[in-house]
Amino acid sequence: MSAAPCLAQQERLLARGETVAWHEGMDLRGWYPLYVEYMERGGALADAAMCWRELGETAFSDAFFVNTLARQPHEERRVCRTPLAALATLGDCLAPDALIFHVSRCGSTLLSQLLASLPQCIVMSEPPVIDSLLRLHHDNGDPAASIALLRQAILALGQRRSGEETHFFIKFDCWHIHSLDLLRRAFPGTPCLFVYREPLAVLASHQRQRGPQMVPGMLHPAQLPLPEHQLAPGDLDGYTGLVLASLFTAAVPHAAAGQLQLINYKQLPDILFSDLLARFGIAPTTRRLQTMRARGGVHAKYGTAYHGDAPAPAASGLAAIAALLQPGYLALEALRLHAGQDQ
Repeated sequence: MSAAPCLAQQERLLARGETVAWHEGMDLRGWYPLYVEYMERGGALADAAMCWRELGETAFSDAFFVNTLARQPHEERRVCRTPLAALATLGDCLAPDALIFHVSRCGSTLLSQLLASLPQCIVMSEPPVIDSLLRLHHDNGDPAASIALLRQAILALGQRRSGEETHFFIKFDCWHIHSLDLLRRAFPGTPCLFVYREPLAVLASHQRQRGPQMVPGMLHPAQLPLPEHQLAPGDLDGYTGLVLASLFTAAVPHAAAGQLQLINYKQLPDILFSDLLARFGIAPTTRRLQTMRARGGVHAKYGTAYHGDAPAPAASGLAAIAALLQPGYLALEALRLHAGQDQ
């Protein structure tokens, strides 16, 4: 069981379908790891199991990994539980071209959706197996084993299905910036992007529709280190401010050390066309580029025309919270501009 019961319950819902018995030598091509089942404290890794789902012909084209799973027809859903060692048996997998981190509600989904529209790109957007493995790491505390499992799981997510895929990108949940050191050890030398946005806009977006990380108790406490606070019960805006501050604070030293390429929301989607595609050796056709540019004006999560977010209500109290977060945002801006990323 997981130390984050709410997320663990959501993960288990993904594993509904016809159960397929695993056997030694089973071909797991077309199967994708969902989450780890393990004893929360003191359980041996040898007793843990990986839950998988077969995707068949269902393509990962949705805004999030879980949306693609939800779109798969019920009659096609098949699940399987294997030893963790089965992660290492998949072949023909791509290593990631880049690891994408972000502060949430900042354009990272737009970036991942534009990349996913290209047939040569595999894009995994916030696959839950990563969070599950990070919880396992915090509960069982074996860094070497955690790094190996994270690497194997990410490679499994990068399996080639059509044969024309040549690039692979993975976008993490926003709180995974706190686990950047561990994830970089799984893929040393792999570029890491960090997408961020002016704090007031992020706060206002979460006030309209709260993300799970912005609700106390939803995440494993070790994954989201927050300072001691005396917020009133139910002060979700205040708690969102604490979480967002922790993300800025976690990113700044990594960016200062040259471990993150910083991307401001206002640079999207143009920076993809002016910098990132060429940097990663991706050469879309003219027609694909036209389609991507048109898609840049569509809401990445909902598929509707995007005309910008509504401004935060003046009486919402968010401006005062945003003012406290401004130093972290400005520190990232200074680092970005110093690196010459001023598009």
